[in-house]
Amino acid sequence: MFRYRPVWIFFPLLVVGLAVFAACGDDDGEEATPAAETPAGTPEGTPEGTPAEAAGSVDVLGIWGADELAGFEAMVAPWEQSTGGNMNFTGTREIDSVLTARVEGGNPPDVALPASLGTFRAMAEAGELAPLSDCIPQEELAASYPQSLIDLGTVNGTLYGAFMKAGNKATIWYDPGAFEEQGYEVPTTYDELIALSDQIVADGGTPWSIAEFANGGSGFPGSDFIQQFVLLESGPDVYDQWVAHEIPYTDPMIKAAWEKYGQIALTEGYVLGGPSAIVSTTFSEGGFPLFEDPPGAYMHYLGSFNEGFIAEQFPDLVAGEDYAFFPFPSITPEFAGGVTGDANILMIFNADPTTCSFVQHVLSADAQSIWVEQGGFTSFNTEVPLEAYPTEPARAAAEQLANPDTVFRFDADDAMPPGVGGSNGAVFQGVLSYIQGGNLDDILTQIDATFP
Repeated sequence: MFRYRPVWIFFPLLVVGLAVFAACGDDDGEEATPAAETPAGTPEGTPEGTPAEAAGSVDVLGIWGADELAGFEAMVAPWEQSTGGNMNFTGTREIDSVLTARVEGGNPPDVALPASLGTFRAMAEAGELAPLSDCIPQEELAASYPQSLIDLGTVNGTLYGAFMKAGNKATIWYDPGAFEEQGYEVPTTYDELIALSDQIVADGGTPWSIAEFANGGSGFPGSDFIQQFVLLESGPDVYDQWVAHEIPYTDPMIKAAWEKYGQIALTEGYVLGGPSAIVSTTFSEGGFPLFEDPPGAYMHYLGSFNEGFIAEQFPDLVAGEDYAFFPFPSITPEFAGGVTGDANILMIFNADPTTCSFVQHVLSADAQSIWVEQGGFTSFNTEVPLEAYPTEPARAAAEQLANPDTVFRFDADDAMPPGVGGSNGAVFQGVLSYIQGGNLDDILTQIDATFP
C-alpha cells in the first residue's frame, strides 16, 4: 500500500497552458521510430506540431464516460490519425481504487488522469510514477505554465503531474425563464438563498434538486457543497488548515459548513424526492428536473461540467437563455467570490516515445480547443481563447476562474489523503450517512479518525 504523507499545496488559479511538442514513438515493446515534425499531408484538423509517427498503443485510465468521454476521444483523434497510434481508454468513477489495485498488481496504465491530489502525491512519493519532465522538459513548461501549478505537480523536486482539465465548483444552475416567470431574483448572499428557497416552497414549488449517486464517487456533490461553505464562511486560511488537518475535521467551523449543507438537503420540502431521491439519483441527471414543465425544481448545485449533461439531455435549449448558473452566494462578505474547483491530474507510469507523444498532444492548446469547442471542458491553457468556448455559461465559468481577484482553492476532498477523500473515502461516505439521518458529530469524528 502507498504511504501518504499529508502535504497541502494550494494555488491562486490562473487559466494557464502548455504548448510543447517533441519526438515520439512506440508504447508496446517494439522498437520505436523517432517522429519528425508534422509533415505535409497530416490529416485535416490535426493540431500544429503534433508528432507524425508514433505507432503503438497508449493505455489510459480516466474517469470519463458518455459526453465527457466523447469530448476526450475527439481531442485524441488527431493524434491517432497523425501518428497511427491508438488510445485504449478505461473509464471509471472509482479510479483511485482501480488505479491503486493496478499499480500494486504490477499492471499500471501508461497514463492516468485522476482528480485526486492525494492519490497523485502518494504514488509519486512511493516512486511509482515516471517523471513527466522526461517527456516535457520543465524549462519548456516554465515559459507558459505558472510556477504555482508547476509546484503543485512537483514532488520532492521532480515534476510528475500536469493539470489538463479545470472544473469550477461555485456554480448553481437554474432556468432564467422560470425565475423570471415566478418573479424570483438570483440570490447573492446565503441568507437570500435560503429566503428564496422558503419563497419557492410557499409558492408550492420545490427549490432544489440534489443528486449524489456516482458509484464509488457517491457523495461528491455534497462534499463540494460543504467545501464551498467552508471557503465562503471561514475563508481561505481556515480552508488550508482544514485540508492539511492542522485543525480537526470536528472543528466547529467545519461542522457549521456541514450544517449549512444539511439546511438545504434535509429541510422538509426543499429537495425533490427528499433524502431517498438524493442518494439514489445519478449526479449527471440531477439538473434535469429544472427544465420540466412545470419545473420539478428550480436550483441545482453541480460543477461547471454540468452544462454537458444539460445540453445532451435537452438539445433544443439555448445556453445562457434557457439554462445558466449563478455564482455561489456569499456568506462572510470579506470572502465573497471564493471558488473551489478541481482538475484532472495527468501522470505517467513510463516515458516511452508513444506515451510522451500522447501527453504532448493532449496538453497542447490546439488539442484542448477541440474539447473546449464541444463544451463541457475548461482548459488551463492560456492559448485557448475565451472565444473558443461555445456558450455563455462555458465562457462565464472560464472567466470566473481566470479572474485574478478570484480566491481559488483546490477541491478539498481531492487534496486529502486517500481513504479520507476520493472514491469511497470517509468524506463521501459521511455525506451519504448524513443525508440518511446519521448523527453529524459521529460522522465528523469518524472522518477525522481516518487521517494518517
